[in-house]
Amino acid sequence: MKTPPTKQLYLKSIKGKGRGVFSTSNIPKGEVIEVCPVIIIPTKEFSELSLTVLMDYSFYFNKGENMLSLTMGFGSMYNHKQYPNAVYLLDREQKQMTFTAHEDIKAHTEICINYGGDYAIDYDKWFTDRNITPI
Repeated sequence: MKTPPTKQLYLKSIKGKGRGVFSTSNIPKGEVIEVCPVIIIPTKEFSELSLTVLMDYSFYFNKGENMLSLTMGFGSMYNHKQYPNAVYLLDREQKQMTFTAHEDIKAHTEICINYGGDYAIDYDKWFTDRNITPI
């Protein structure tokens, strides 16, 4: 059995977007890109966190309870794209998030996810709310 090539993720600055996540090797559709542990931010800390820049890097762990999670690894660094090349799945029981290729991703191509929620419908809103011009 042939061993698949090892992918190495890295961050790269992107004009007009900040930093994005890339891979040194091709990632075939359906392959797990990364499994990231998450740190749970308790509901009682939501108000304070929502006033910080960390809010832009957080995912809802339980939206109904305003409970957030901060994803370790590269998890909180993937940029948004309306039609992404990767998807994510939050496993609340294991307290981890798995990122998987939604399509074949060529080496040195930015890996993007769709943040979901209202922004999946009006994806420019996330950027315009932060005075960023989406690309």
